[in-house]
Amino acid sequence: MDEQRVINWRNCIFFFTVTAVAVIGVPVYIYVNGISAVEIGLFVFGTLATGLSITVGYHRLFAHRSFQASPIVHFLTLFFGAGAFQESVLQWASQHRQHHAFVDTERDPYNIKQGFFYAHMGWLLFRKHKIDYDNVKDLEKNRLVQHQHKHYVLWSVVSGLILPTFMGALMDHALGAFLIGVAGRITFVHHGTFMINSVCHWFGRPTYNDQESPRDHWLIALITMGEGYHSFHHRFPSDYRNGVKWYHWDPSKWVIRMMSFVGLAKGLKRASEFQILSATLVAEKESVEGLIARVTQKFSPAALETLKTHYDRIKFLLHQWEQRVKEHAEICGRGLRKSHELRRKALQRVQEARRQFLRVREEWSRFVVQPAIYA
Repeated sequence: MDEQRVINWRNCIFFFTVTAVAVIGVPVYIYVNGISAVEIGLFVFGTLATGLSITVGYHRLFAHRSFQASPIVHFLTLFFGAGAFQESVLQWASQHRQHHAFVDTERDPYNIKQGFFYAHMGWLLFRKHKIDYDNVKDLEKNRLVQHQHKHYVLWSVVSGLILPTFMGALMDHALGAFLIGVAGRITFVHHGTFMINSVCHWFGRPTYNDQESPRDHWLIALITMGEGYHSFHHRFPSDYRNGVKWYHWDPSKWVIRMMSFVGLAKGLKRASEFQILSATLVAEKESVEGLIARVTQKFSPAALETLKTHYDRIKFLLHQWEQRVKEHAEICGRGLRKSHELRRKALQRVQEARRQFLRVREEWSRFVVQPAIYA
């Protein structure tokens, strides 16, 4: 095993102190002094700045390289990310990459199979896990990343403690800024991040992979700037999005997209619609196979053959739709002025292939939610 069960006294003291200040100090302060717009503003600004620096910067930019960003974005996410007090980006990214590579195994730093609390924060308090910096060689080439790693305490104290307290002091709210804008904000952002490792591996829907623990949970997405769609993220870790539906709450995705519009980000990686649909179908098929085993107490050959027939049909239609889209794009890309009729017919083939797939998709959806057919 790569870990030892020990008490991490530094983390224990830090978490206990900050949490106690937030849980006890903030209510007492508000009861005695009330709460001002300055303190609310510092809390909101600090939560957004440090939270988005973790989700957009630490996670999607550095850990997964899902897009490229300008030096100013690198600096801002490193600066405010340090203020979240979640270690340097080098350590954070290394552990996160190891989590993805060995999810649900002993080499997973926050393995959910060791318990909900362990995955939430126990791994930070009661273990010493080996950090493999060999998996972040690409990040070590970045001088700013190296500087933040070597001088992490300085970066974090300036960003997460001195700056918000100083801003509050300028407006005669130093104590409120420290209690609400520092301790309260750190506690809130910490547990939001921790919920990704615990709640999103325990509750929710395994939309894209029924064989592993990551799950999609809309409520956690609200708390964590869009990180709650965790099943999708584990299936497509290089995608700059977590929420792919129009109604998914994913401010991190929107920030990255807006940065691309003004030239601060480029090379945004995203899974195609067909890759996402294919992954969904595979997960649904695996879920039905498990259902067959539970309902029939064994793998019924007849039920499995029915499942295979339905699955092969819908996969064929998905592939056909994808091929028609590629053909249409190829024809349009030729730039032939006299090929209007050719393009029109290619578009009709795309539309017909899509209609066929969606029609069978409805049949498939009804099929996978009717356990009675397996009896």
